Amino acid sequence: MHTDPRTVFARLATTAAPENPRRFLGTVCVLGGGIAGLLAARVLADHADRVLIIERDSSSATDGAQWRPGVPQGYQVHGLLPGGRAQLERFFPGIVAQAVAAGAVHCRPEQTATYVDGVEQIVTPNTDLVTFSRPFLEALVRQRVLALDNVVHVIGQVAGLLYGDGAVKAVRWRTASAGEHIQPADFVVDATGRASRLANWLARDGWEPPLMDRIPVDIRYLTARFSRATDWRGPLNGVFRHSPAFASGGLAGAAVNAIEHDQWALMLAFFGSGAGEPTTEDFAAWCRVLPEIFQEAIKGRPLGEVRPYRHADSRWRHFERLERFPARLAVVGDAVASFNPVYGQGMSSAALHASCLSAYLCADPDPDVPAWEFLAAQRVVVEAAWQTSTAADAVRLGLAPAPATDAERTRGWAVRQVTAASATDVEVATRLRAVAFMTEHPASLTDHDLVLRAASINGVPESEYPPSYR
Repeated sequence: MHTDPRTVFARLATTAAPENPRRFLGTVCVLGGGIAGLLAARVLADHADRVLIIERDSSSATDGAQWRPGVPQGYQVHGLLPGGRAQLERFFPGIVAQAVAAGAVHCRPEQTATYVDGVEQIVTPNTDLVTFSRPFLEALVRQRVLALDNVVHVIGQVAGLLYGDGAVKAVRWRTASAGEHIQPADFVVDATGRASRLANWLARDGWEPPLMDRIPVDIRYLTARFSRATDWRGPLNGVFRHSPAFASGGLAGAAVNAIEHDQWALMLAFFGSGAGEPTTEDFAAWCRVLPEIFQEAIKGRPLGEVRPYRHADSRWRHFERLERFPARLAVVGDAVASFNPVYGQGMSSAALHASCLSAYLCADPDPDVPAWEFLAAQRVVVEAAWQTSTAADAVRLGLAPAPATDAERTRGWAVRQVTAASATDVEVATRLRAVAFMTEHPASLTDHDLVLRAASINGVPESEYPPSYR
């Protein structure tokens, strides 16, 4: 099996249908019915006779009309990167067209606008987006998953796991009306999100809990919605952000999406307490000094109040580093790693975790052996997103370590060349955005030909190139 991260990432980011999806499991349980859980359920449906999704939110909060209590960030502006969209289409053929037909908005490259430190960035052909609200997408995916004849959805609160012979054997869950249930399971996937209790359960049950990396982001998101004029012919997606050196405090960034029901969803992000408790008029006042698409969006009729969400830190629970881990168990989505939402990687990471799970189950594994192959593949996906999302935060917070080796210094030089050249060169910018969009591994930014092109564009004398690029 390939262990090179770039090779592994390319295999996981494939759009080809899964190979050898045979059924060899009886009943399997998915804990959590958000995007990560629904995608895991879709994958497991290829390999199990029965898939039971246990979700704590009531059915009244899962119809797409509102965000679920279990997803407190659900009202905020969300983005599905091209990498995540490719995986959605892979597991649910036709879902993108279905989403657009139901009201999602297709933003072609020329209908997007990105600004860094107030400077508009060049358009690249891979900036092709479909925009919608989080509840809209979640409802659509849930509809497709629950249409599968071997998937069942129940409302309940998971209380823990039961084990035997070094493997998970059952799930303990309860309802307010019927009390506790014991559900035997041949395989279990934890998709309970950022607040996952799995580490606590493992520690309580005599297993080693995972170590956790944290980056203290302390960022506050404010989202408001406005009606959208149907005669607007400008961009339908906009992103405004500051570089780490510029964004020492205050406004961290902003985003605006055209979404279903002829609406605009706008988000402003602030470091620390930032904007306080703003009114809709306060929100609009900030947008008036942003680029044209933001000014256009606030011309519409306000739809409800400004909704806040605070993201204290980015987290990565390192299950892949454990020496002991129960067999017949996997963890996906924010239960493993949650990132600064300003980079929009959460849903796309969850989609690639589903690809990891599919690759693992299609490889005819021994289910009584811990899923180390799955965890190793998932690490590649998480690390790729973690590098992209935490790098700027680490610089801003003064947490980025100085490069300690020649290899690290060379890589830093190469990435700086690519980043600088992306401001003026479409080919370089396309490659850089492919990494941000989770269709390429970050290691691709150090490709010899790409870096040489970038350095030449930047006017760097060859005498200043690191030895490996001369």
